[in-house]
Amino acid sequence: MVKNDWSALPVLCGVVAFGIGQGALVTLVFNVPVTAAPKELAGDVGSLRGTTQNLAAAVGTATAGALMVGLSSAGIMAQVAATPYLPPELIARLDLDSINVVSNEQLMVLMERIEVTPPQVQEAFRINAEMRLAALEIGLVVMAAIAALTILPAGRLPAYRPGDIPANPAPPTADEVRAIARACEPEEVRV
Repeated sequence: MVKNDWSALPVLCGVVAFGIGQGALVTLVFNVPVTAAPKELAGDVGSLRGTTQNLAAAVGTATAGALMVGLSSAGIMAQVAATPYLPPELIARLDLDSINVVSNEQLMVLMERIEVTPPQVQEAFRINAEMRLAALEIGLVVMAAIAALTILPAGRLPAYRPGDIPANPAPPTADEVRAIARACEPEEVRV
């Protein structure tokens, strides 16, 4: 059975890299636009930042879940096909088209529906536990690598320091306003 044991090196490295990557990204990408925006647009930019951050969290969570289920399903199917303890007749009775991440208790309920021997139950539990843990480890490492890659484009953000943000530009003069208005007029209206 998979335990809540975070001592495995790939999981620990994945969580650390994921945290560093996400921390760097969130700080730079979401806070720099708010501080660099003109004061009169700060509320709009802040609202847009919040919406973007929530959308990114939702899409990221859905992607992470799909990655974990996909890795677990692929691992279970490969292990079931490779084990000599589960005969082809038994595999044919299992519903491998809709594999989901299940606990050993849920797996036991599924196994009670078909006739299996105790060694086959133990093998199914072993495969289930190992593949859940492998999916977690690989998934966290993949997500950490993606999060670490976000540091590269974040390095191109402006290097503003407090007090370095330029003041708002002066309002346009009356001549500049007239020139802008003339440029926006349709051709037939111009005289």
